[in-house]
Amino acid sequence: MIKRIVFALPLLLNKLVKRTNWYKNQQLDKTNYPDNDWYRNHLERNFDVVNVGSSSGVYDFDYTGLDVKAFNWALQPQSLEYSFKVLKTYFSILKRKGIVIIPFSPFSGLSVTGKWAATAYDKYFTILDETMLDDYEAVRRRNLYPLLAHPKTALKRLLKDEPRITSNRNCNKCATAQEFENDSQRWMKIWQNQFHIPDLDAPMSEENKLGAASRKKLLMEMIDFCLVRDLRPVLVLAPAHPSLSSKFTHKFRENYIYSFIRDANPHKALFLDYLDDSRFLDDKDFDNSFFLSVEGARKFTKIVLEDCSQQ
Repeated sequence: MIKRIVFALPLLLNKLVKRTNWYKNQQLDKTNYPDNDWYRNHLERNFDVVNVGSSSGVYDFDYTGLDVKAFNWALQPQSLEYSFKVLKTYFSILKRKGIVIIPFSPFSGLSVTGKWAATAYDKYFTILDETMLDDYEAVRRRNLYPLLAHPKTALKRLLKDEPRITSNRNCNKCATAQEFENDSQRWMKIWQNQFHIPDLDAPMSEENKLGAASRKKLLMEMIDFCLVRDLRPVLVLAPAHPSLSSKFTHKFRENYIYSFIRDANPHKALFLDYLDDSRFLDDKDFDNSFFLSVEGARKFTKIVLEDCSQQ
């Protein structure tokens, strides 16, 4: 009897952990990914547009109220590699000539391999095939047995759970000019430390050159994937608050952004550059120096779709 209790107790606790908000907050909303269950429930295809991307894609694209069938497949964070994997898995939802928006930020041309925690990829467990996941067994173990994977945190949340996150817009928000300036400095410090770039105007390091080369190859493959399937890839550099965009010098932009786009885009897929767009100078368009507000995102999404239709 005691042996049965000893064996059953961890399983019971693990089951209870999976009912906590802490665990649920780490799971993706599967209704945003048209798998077989989604098709059975909706019987719908021929979508007009999808976007992939990382944090900026999450905050900068909002199709609410627009006469368009669209999915936002950006995640925070999401590498270009995993954006491509999501696209490969779900692209068939798009109609012929459907638009695939591939958003970029100023440092998107650099590799993030090894710079994120392994758990950053756990969120793909329910939406990507196991063959697409790096270290699938570890991802599976952390998803199915959170008590074993994170015993201290899991037990802590059993005793005192965290609030349920109902929105993916959970960034720091700015209200004053000084707050925007402080936030822009914070972002620059994060990026420069992450990619070891003490001087924005200095030539790219050998490490970053290697990372950029692998990203160029990946973006070329992504564009080719779209074109072969009669889809329209559109590369988009989103607006940043002036406090942030002003910090990207001419040399930096050429070395890290525009040369990357040119080299990775021999097919001349549409590239829309809004980094310094004069329509986004108002603080109300931004949550912080990097992310658009809800109002700004809806305004921006409408502009992007209009520009796509005119090209």
